[in-house]
Amino acid sequence: MMVVQQKRITLVSSMALSTVLFIVIALNFKESWMLDFGKWVQSYMYDFLGPNGDTAFVVITYIGSKNVSFPLLAILILVFLFQKRYWTALLLIVNLIGVRQLNSLLKSIFERTRPELEHLVQVSTESFPSGHSMNSIAFFGFLAYLLYLKLKASGKPANVVIIFTGILIVLIGLSRIYLGVHYPWDVIGGFLAGGAWLLFTMYLYTYVPEKEQLQRTTLAIKETSE
Repeated sequence: MMVVQQKRITLVSSMALSTVLFIVIALNFKESWMLDFGKWVQSYMYDFLGPNGDTAFVVITYIGSKNVSFPLLAILILVFLFQKRYWTALLLIVNLIGVRQLNSLLKSIFERTRPELEHLVQVSTESFPSGHSMNSIAFFGFLAYLLYLKLKASGKPANVVIIFTGILIVLIGLSRIYLGVHYPWDVIGGFLAGGAWLLFTMYLYTYVPEKEQLQRTTLAIKETSE
């Protein structure tokens, strides 16, 4: 129980830090030095990649869209319901639907217009914070966390999941900058806000009944045998 309490404290503290950093960016993204930094990042990406990254980043940005996340959510819900992991299935819904609603709320508050660049993909809503970045870190991050716990409980290499997912999330964020639909600070803000939601979901997961948490059961068996 003490380990769980410490984990909860760490998650809440990290969530608070992400929220504070997001607020700092949200209140200052129109400052000249932040705008200059954003322009430098965009120019560097275009100069480094040129048109060569068009196809790759269009595919990557598609992975971060609802066209992938919602079907994946539906499949996983069915899997978890079959496994009688009802709370985990519910938490997945809270994770994705919640972060998308939060993103819509934040966009309506800040109402930042999109960059005045050629948009290589279609967009319709405000710019800050980036929905793709925010949704991806929350949803894919939580899926990676669940898979990490499962692999770790079974004694299999688990860190590779975190590394692979982290790379994917960063690429999704970069794709939004490269495709001209977001400023760099939109993406960073999205990562912070989505990261806070991810940590909140992980916090809620610590309250999921033990019988639904494979890692806890495995650890309990090991502790009993020792």
